[in-house]
Amino acid sequence: MEAFELREKWKKSIKTVDDRFLQLVDALYEGYIKNETVAYHPDGSPMSRHDYKKALDIAELQITKGDYISAEEFEQEDL
Repeated sequence: MEAFELREKWKKSIKTVDDRFLQLVDALYEGYIKNETVAYHPDGSPMSRHDYKKALDIAELQITKGDYISAEEFEQEDL
């Protein structure tokens, strides 16, 4: 079945399933979304969607606080 067909099937049947089934599907969905690899850490290890969002939130906070260096400053650093 194609994704479109599956979506239509679930739209029609969502009203007929019980609470336990919905909780199971929700847990499966949350696990899938949280564990899906969307990026990689500098060391090459996978980064989940949840971890990526946390990293973006931290980066935005650092920018807001002015906790960053310019590209020129970075180039001047000793490696």
